[in-house]
Amino acid sequence: MPYEIVMPRLGWNMEEGTLVEWLKQDGDPIIQGEMVCTIEGDKAAADVESFEAGILKIPDASPPPGQTVPVGTLLGFVVAEHEIETFDPNAGRADDAGSEGVAVGPAEETATAGTSFPDPGTGTELERATPVATGLERGAPAISPRARRAARSAGIDWRSLKGTGRSGRIVERDVLEAARQHEAARPHEAARPHEAAVDGTDGKAGTGHGDMRQVIARRMAEAHRTTAPVTLNTEADVTALSSLFEDADRPSWYDLMARITAVALAEHPVMNASWRDGVVLNDGIHIGIAVDTSGGVIAPVIRDVPGKSLQEVSAATKSLIQAAQDDGLTLDQIEGGTFTLTNLGMYDVDAFTPIIHYPQCAILGLGRAVSKVVVVDESSGETGVRRMMALSLTFDHRIVDGAPAARFLQRIKQLAEEPESVFGRVDGIQIRPS
Repeated sequence: MPYEIVMPRLGWNMEEGTLVEWLKQDGDPIIQGEMVCTIEGDKAAADVESFEAGILKIPDASPPPGQTVPVGTLLGFVVAEHEIETFDPNAGRADDAGSEGVAVGPAEETATAGTSFPDPGTGTELERATPVATGLERGAPAISPRARRAARSAGIDWRSLKGTGRSGRIVERDVLEAARQHEAARPHEAARPHEAAVDGTDGKAGTGHGDMRQVIARRMAEAHRTTAPVTLNTEADVTALSSLFEDADRPSWYDLMARITAVALAEHPVMNASWRDGVVLNDGIHIGIAVDTSGGVIAPVIRDVPGKSLQEVSAATKSLIQAAQDDGLTLDQIEGGTFTLTNLGMYDVDAFTPIIHYPQCAILGLGRAVSKVVVVDESSGETGVRRMMALSLTFDHRIVDGAPAARFLQRIKQLAEEPESVFGRVDGIQIRPS
């Protein structure tokens, strides 16, 4: 029977995708395991692999490159050579029992050929394809998905650009700079009517972030609409925690709180759960960290945090933040998170209300660490100057009740105030006196 190539699902939140290009043409022979097309989701692109050998047949109704279609849309077929003479690609799809679909599995798992998973929309078993992060068109320089979208929005031919990303990859800032230079080259041209203000304010040109902004807006609205969010606030004494290392080697707050949060999540597994038509307990603890980029916030994922030392977590954090700012994150680096950290402390923010990264159960917000005069001994009334950090936990009340969530936040506070219970000498760290 013919092998169906359909628009895959790159993560649980993806509802539609764009066919970027065919890597093979209609009638080309396909080797098993060969990439046949490139598709693009909200924040990453991927090559789609065929798990069957045969001849590629693209029906007339297949969407053209550049068109956005719902997940599951038929793109083409791989037909066995002995069936090619009698096969009509325009006769409609084969019945469900006689065809196989190419799809992408849940974000929390690594995609592997030959395995299957329940499609979240139908509950049926679909074969999973292996997506490979990409940005390439044959014979053209590498380009990130966000840069490709910005180029499309600005009408820039990115193939002629010189990339400043890693290995010469074209990133979003390259496209925005090209757009700026293009505008500067024609300063005396009058604006055409259809080039009126795009930001709804003073008529200035936009920055090419519209697509990314729409994705963020849609996901934030979806999280607020479909979850039952509740936010709890507390304050932790992080005096000892903030003095783990000498200044030259000091880890970031993300590094420290990721390790602490991982310990608390292992003790309170429901806080590491997700909602997919019911509560799903995740096996691994994979913590996302919110990163502010020129195109908007994105949350790359530190995988298997309990299995990493503080130094390994710190190295992963630095690498992910750099990749995010260079617009160089791969699909694997932004999918699969089970909990998220977000930090606004560097902006002198204390408590705030983080928005859940759906379908995760919760997100922890880190406020600034600020010196305060506090009571250090309630019996004597003794006061002292301590570094205090506001912690804000937003959780989905559908998954967990208030009391268990409060106990989880309390445990994070305890671990932050007693860092030796997390770090001690396990990571070779000598805690300095506070």
